[in-house]
Amino acid sequence: MSWARLLKRVFGIDLEHCPQCGGELKIIAAIEEPAVIVRLLTHLGLPARAPPRSPARPLDLFQAA
Repeated sequence: MSWARLLKRVFGIDLEHCPQCGGELKIIAAIEEPAVIVRLLTHLGLPARAPPRSPARPLDLFQAA
């Protein structure tokens, strides 16, 4: 099974069809090198780092059930 189909199956991301016209898409490359990804995101004006995680919410054991 291709990774595009796995992404669709697990996360509901359809990389096989265009979201605008519904036409078939063909994947021509996968960028995996972190330095290249950072350069591309920075060039596009997008954040190159994930946002910080929020602290866990307190769990009251008596209200969980």
